[in-house]
Amino acid sequence: MGTLKPGTALFAGPSGTVLRDAAGELFAIALPDEAVDAVRAALAGADAPTAPELAAFDHAGHLGRRQTWPVERRTVVVLADDGVDFADALRRAGAHPVVLPATADLAAVLAEHPAAVCAWHDGPAPERWLEFDALAGHGVGWQRVSREGRHVLLEPVGVPHRDVRARRLAAAGSGHRHLLAYWSGERVVVGDEAPDPAELLLVAALAAKDLARWATGVPVVANSLTPRAIPAHRRLRVVDLDTGAIADHPVLPVPISAP
Repeated sequence: MGTLKPGTALFAGPSGTVLRDAAGELFAIALPDEAVDAVRAALAGADAPTAPELAAFDHAGHLGRRQTWPVERRTVVVLADDGVDFADALRRAGAHPVVLPATADLAAVLAEHPAAVCAWHDGPAPERWLEFDALAGHGVGWQRVSREGRHVLLEPVGVPHRDVRARRLAAAGSGHRHLLAYWSGERVVVGDEAPDPAELLLVAALAAKDLARWATGVPVVANSLTPRAIPAHRRLRVVDLDTGAIADHPVLPVPISAP
Protein backbone atom coordinates (compact mmCIF):
# COMPACT_ATOMS: atom_id res chain seq x y z
CA MET A 1 0.00 0.00 0.00
CA GLY A 2 1.31 3.46 -0.89
CA THR A 3 0.70 6.92 0.52
CA LEU A 4 0.57 10.13 -1.49
CA LYS A 5 3.42 12.50 -0.78
CA PRO A 6 2.27 15.39 1.45
CA GLY A 7 0.90 18.18 -0.75
CA THR A 8 -0.15 15.76 -3.50
CA ALA A 9 -3.82 15.25 -4.35
CA LEU A 10 -5.75 12.99 -6.71
CA PHE A 11 -9.16 14.43 -7.61
CA ALA A 12 -11.96 14.42 -10.18
CA GLY A 13 -11.52 17.09 -12.83
CA PRO A 14 -13.93 18.37 -15.50
CA SER A 15 -12.84 15.72 -18.01
CA GLY A 16 -11.21 13.00 -15.93
CA THR A 17 -8.92 12.38 -12.98
CA VAL A 18 -6.30 15.05 -12.17
CA LEU A 19 -3.16 14.91 -10.04
CA ARG A 20 -1.82 17.91 -8.13
CA ASP A 21 1.79 17.14 -7.34
CA ALA A 22 3.68 18.33 -4.26
CA ALA A 23 5.07 21.29 -6.22
CA GLY A 24 1.58 22.50 -7.09
CA GLU A 25 1.59 21.43 -10.76
CA LEU A 26 -1.57 19.87 -12.25
CA PHE A 27 -1.58 16.81 -14.55
CA ALA A 28 -4.37 14.89 -16.25
CA ILE A 29 -4.22 11.15 -15.50
CA ALA A 30 -4.60 9.05 -18.62
CA LEU A 31 -5.88 5.85 -17.02
CA PRO A 32 -9.16 3.94 -17.41
CA ASP A 33 -11.75 4.57 -14.73
CA GLU A 34 -11.30 1.05 -13.31
CA ALA A 35 -7.55 1.58 -12.88
CA VAL A 36 -8.08 4.97 -11.22
CA ASP A 37 -10.61 3.42 -8.84
CA ALA A 38 -8.07 0.72 -7.93
CA VAL A 39 -5.41 3.35 -7.29
CA ARG A 40 -7.81 5.35 -5.10
CA ALA A 41 -8.67 2.24 -3.11
CA ALA A 42 -5.01 1.36 -2.61
CA LEU A 43 -4.15 4.90 -1.50
CA ALA A 44 -7.11 4.93 0.88
CA GLY A 45 -5.89 1.70 2.50
CA ALA A 46 -8.97 -0.26 1.49
CA ASP A 47 -8.89 -4.06 1.57
CA ALA A 48 -8.08 -4.45 -2.10
CA PRO A 49 -5.18 -5.81 -4.14
CA THR A 50 -2.42 -3.27 -4.72
CA ALA A 51 -3.02 -1.59 -8.06
CA PRO A 52 -0.11 -2.20 -10.46
CA GLU A 53 -0.51 1.39 -11.67
CA LEU A 54 0.56 2.53 -8.21
CA ALA A 55 4.14 1.68 -9.15
CA ALA A 56 4.02 4.41 -11.80
CA PHE A 57 3.02 6.96 -9.16
CA ASP A 58 5.90 5.78 -7.00
CA HIS A 59 8.38 5.95 -9.90
CA ALA A 60 7.28 9.52 -10.66
CA GLY A 61 7.93 10.54 -7.03
CA HIS A 62 4.32 11.08 -5.99
CA LEU A 63 4.38 8.62 -3.06
CA GLY A 64 6.04 9.19 0.29
CA ARG A 65 5.57 10.29 3.87
CA ARG A 66 6.23 13.51 5.71
CA GLN A 67 9.87 13.96 6.69
CA THR A 68 10.50 14.01 10.45
CA TRP A 69 13.41 15.48 12.38
CA PRO A 70 16.22 12.87 12.42
CA VAL A 71 16.88 11.47 15.89
CA GLU A 72 20.64 12.06 15.63
CA ARG A 73 20.10 15.77 14.94
CA ARG A 74 17.37 16.55 17.45
CA THR A 75 19.43 18.30 20.16
CA VAL A 76 19.45 22.02 19.41
CA VAL A 77 20.94 24.61 21.76
CA VAL A 78 19.05 27.93 21.84
CA LEU A 79 21.27 30.88 22.75
CA ALA A 80 18.99 33.63 24.02
CA ASP A 81 18.18 35.51 27.19
CA ASP A 82 14.54 34.64 26.55
CA GLY A 83 14.41 31.69 24.19
CA VAL A 84 11.02 30.29 25.23
CA ASP A 85 9.32 30.96 21.87
CA PHE A 86 12.22 29.51 19.90
CA ALA A 87 12.39 26.44 22.14
CA ASP A 88 8.64 25.87 21.81
CA ALA A 89 8.76 26.19 18.02
CA LEU A 90 11.68 23.77 17.78
CA ARG A 91 9.99 21.28 20.09
CA ARG A 92 6.83 21.34 17.96
CA ALA A 93 8.96 20.77 14.86
CA GLY A 94 10.43 17.61 16.41
CA ALA A 95 13.70 18.86 17.95
CA HIS A 96 14.94 18.62 21.55
CA PRO A 97 15.85 22.24 22.43
CA VAL A 98 18.20 23.18 25.26
CA VAL A 99 18.08 26.87 26.23
CA LEU A 100 21.33 28.51 27.39
CA PRO A 101 21.97 32.17 28.29
CA ALA A 102 23.03 34.42 25.43
CA THR A 103 26.35 34.91 27.26
CA ALA A 104 27.21 31.19 27.23
CA ASP A 105 30.60 30.49 25.67
CA LEU A 106 31.57 27.96 23.03
CA ALA A 107 32.71 25.37 25.58
CA ALA A 108 29.37 25.50 27.42
CA VAL A 109 27.50 25.04 24.16
CA LEU A 110 29.61 22.09 23.01
CA ALA A 111 29.15 20.45 26.41
CA GLU A 112 25.49 19.90 25.46
CA HIS A 113 26.59 17.87 22.39
CA PRO A 114 24.17 19.68 20.07
CA ALA A 115 23.55 18.93 16.42
CA ALA A 116 22.83 22.62 15.87
CA VAL A 117 22.76 25.98 17.65
CA CYS A 118 20.09 28.64 17.18
CA ALA A 119 21.04 32.10 18.48
CA TRP A 120 18.49 34.90 18.86
CA HIS A 121 19.35 38.54 19.60
CA ASP A 122 16.69 41.23 19.82
CA GLY A 123 18.89 43.80 18.13
CA PRO A 124 21.78 43.89 15.64
CA ALA A 125 23.88 40.72 15.68
CA PRO A 126 26.51 40.87 18.45
CA GLU A 127 30.15 40.61 17.42
CA ARG A 128 30.67 37.75 19.88
CA TRP A 129 28.76 35.50 17.50
CA LEU A 130 31.94 35.37 15.41
CA GLU A 131 33.54 32.98 17.90
CA PHE A 132 30.74 30.48 17.29
CA ASP A 133 31.69 30.15 13.63
CA ALA A 134 34.02 27.47 15.03
CA LEU A 135 30.93 25.24 15.48
CA ALA A 136 31.20 24.13 11.87
CA GLY A 137 34.55 22.52 12.66
CA HIS A 138 32.75 20.39 15.25
CA GLY A 139 30.05 19.34 12.76
CA VAL A 140 27.44 21.55 14.45
CA GLY A 141 24.91 23.62 12.49
CA TRP A 142 25.07 27.35 13.31
CA GLN A 143 21.92 29.46 12.88
CA ARG A 144 21.65 33.15 13.78
CA VAL A 145 18.53 35.30 14.05
CA SER A 146 18.78 39.01 14.84
CA ARG A 147 16.73 42.19 14.52
CA GLU A 148 17.67 45.51 12.94
CA GLY A 149 14.88 48.03 13.52
CA ARG A 150 11.69 46.40 12.32
CA HIS A 151 13.52 43.87 10.16
CA VAL A 152 14.47 40.40 11.35
CA LEU A 153 17.37 38.63 9.67
CA LEU A 154 17.61 34.82 9.56
CA GLU A 155 21.13 33.90 8.51
CA PRO A 156 21.89 30.70 6.56
CA VAL A 157 23.02 27.69 8.57
CA GLY A 158 25.58 26.81 5.90
CA VAL A 159 27.39 30.18 5.83
CA PRO A 160 29.51 31.50 8.76
CA HIS A 161 28.44 34.69 10.49
CA ARG A 162 31.75 36.31 9.52
CA ASP A 163 30.98 35.73 5.84
CA VAL A 164 27.43 37.08 6.13
CA ARG A 165 28.83 40.24 7.73
CA ALA A 166 31.41 40.57 4.96
CA ARG A 167 28.82 40.09 2.22
CA ARG A 168 26.50 42.68 3.75
CA LEU A 169 29.27 45.23 4.20
CA ALA A 170 30.33 44.73 0.59
CA ALA A 171 26.73 45.18 -0.58
CA ALA A 172 26.47 48.41 1.45
CA GLY A 173 29.23 49.97 -0.67
CA SER A 174 30.28 53.40 0.59
CA GLY A 175 27.73 53.10 3.40
CA HIS A 176 29.56 50.22 5.04
CA ARG A 177 30.96 52.55 7.74
CA HIS A 178 27.45 53.58 8.73
CA LEU A 179 26.38 49.94 8.92
CA LEU A 180 29.37 49.10 11.12
CA ALA A 181 28.54 52.03 13.40
CA TYR A 182 24.92 50.85 13.67
CA TRP A 183 26.05 47.34 14.55
CA SER A 184 28.31 48.70 17.29
CA GLY A 185 25.27 50.04 19.16
CA GLU A 186 27.01 53.16 20.49
CA ARG A 187 24.79 56.11 21.44
CA VAL A 188 21.75 54.64 19.70
CA VAL A 189 18.29 56.14 20.28
CA VAL A 190 15.38 54.05 18.96
CA GLY A 191 11.61 54.11 18.94
CA ASP A 192 9.18 51.37 19.86
CA GLU A 193 10.62 48.70 17.57
CA ALA A 194 10.75 45.47 19.57
CA PRO A 195 8.64 42.58 18.22
CA ASP A 196 5.31 41.90 19.88
CA PRO A 197 4.40 38.35 20.99
CA ALA A 198 2.72 37.45 17.68
CA GLU A 199 5.70 38.69 15.67
CA LEU A 200 8.10 36.76 17.86
CA LEU A 201 6.09 33.58 17.30
CA LEU A 202 6.36 34.14 13.53
CA VAL A 203 10.12 34.59 13.71
CA ALA A 204 10.57 31.54 15.92
CA ALA A 205 8.46 29.41 13.57
CA LEU A 206 10.50 30.52 10.54
CA ALA A 207 13.74 29.75 12.37
CA ALA A 208 12.49 26.29 13.35
CA LYS A 209 11.44 25.59 9.76
CA ASP A 210 14.91 26.54 8.47
CA LEU A 211 16.61 24.23 10.96
CA ALA A 212 14.18 21.43 10.17
CA ARG A 213 15.06 21.71 6.47
CA TRP A 214 18.73 21.61 7.38
CA ALA A 215 18.25 18.60 9.66
CA THR A 216 16.29 16.52 7.15
CA GLY A 217 18.41 17.54 4.16
CA VAL A 218 15.33 17.69 1.93
CA PRO A 219 16.24 19.77 -1.13
CA VAL A 220 14.36 22.93 -2.06
CA VAL A 221 12.97 22.76 -5.59
CA ALA A 222 11.80 25.92 -7.34
CA ASN A 223 8.40 25.63 -9.04
CA SER A 224 5.63 27.84 -10.42
CA LEU A 225 4.35 28.68 -6.93
CA THR A 226 7.80 29.39 -5.43
CA PRO A 227 9.89 30.23 -8.51
CA ARG A 228 12.74 31.85 -6.59
CA ALA A 229 13.10 29.32 -3.79
CA ILE A 230 16.61 29.26 -2.30
CA PRO A 231 17.85 26.52 0.07
CA ALA A 232 17.71 27.70 3.69
CA HIS A 233 21.38 26.87 4.27
CA ARG A 234 22.40 29.26 1.47
CA ARG A 235 20.13 32.26 1.91
CA LEU A 236 19.68 35.28 4.14
CA ARG A 237 16.00 35.78 4.87
CA VAL A 238 14.76 39.25 5.82
CA VAL A 239 11.33 39.61 7.42
CA ASP A 240 9.63 43.02 7.57
CA LEU A 241 7.67 42.90 10.82
CA ASP A 242 5.40 45.79 9.80
CA THR A 243 4.25 44.44 6.43
CA GLY A 244 4.95 40.73 6.75
CA ALA A 245 7.01 40.89 3.55
CA ILE A 246 9.79 38.33 3.21
CA ALA A 247 12.85 38.73 0.98
CA ASP A 248 15.37 35.95 0.38
CA HIS A 249 18.94 36.79 -0.65
CA PRO A 250 21.42 34.12 -1.82
CA VAL A 251 24.62 34.19 0.26
CA LEU A 252 27.72 32.13 -0.48
CA PRO A 253 30.76 31.70 1.78
CA VAL A 254 33.58 34.16 1.17
CA PRO A 255 36.51 32.33 -0.47
CA ILE A 256 39.75 32.18 1.50
CA SER A 257 42.12 34.66 -0.13
CA ALA A 258 45.69 33.74 -0.86
CA PRO A 259 48.23 35.62 1.30
